[in-house]
Amino acid sequence: MESNGGGETFADRLDYLFSIAGYHDAQNRWRNFSTGEVADLISQSDDTYHVKLSRSYLGMLRSGRYSNPSIAVVIALVRFFNDRRPEGYPEISVDWLASGVPGPKDSTLANKELSPLADQQVRQIAMRAGKMTPELRSQLIAILDMMDGKK
Repeated sequence: MESNGGGETFADRLDYLFSIAGYHDAQNRWRNFSTGEVADLISQSDDTYHVKLSRSYLGMLRSGRYSNPSIAVVIALVRFFNDRRPEGYPEISVDWLASGVPGPKDSTLANKELSPLADQQVRQIAMRAGKMTPELRSQLIAILDMMDGKK
């Protein structure tokens, strides 16, 4: 996925996912999902995606007006598009959608099932990070990178 398309911004990568993912309609024609369809399908499947996503918020992410979604939203989008990517397309990683950087296959969160406790902890971390200043978020990312041995 990482080398086949996308772009430099979150909006570019998200729009690329909309351009490749879709479904066959009643006449067996390939249809791409609309912004509203994706938001509705994710929001209606809270047990699968664990987030509520409004049409307007997803539209603003897609247009680039908003460019810093929570990790919970990124994970939900990756899960959604991985389940609906055309045959032969590689798996989409959280790293790629969030930052454009391809991540190792075994580090993708898209297909890992999180335990309820881990999922709750991820949400708590994401919610707290969302309230931080950009400088504090950068420091948190640097700490996490050190813990992962990336720097």
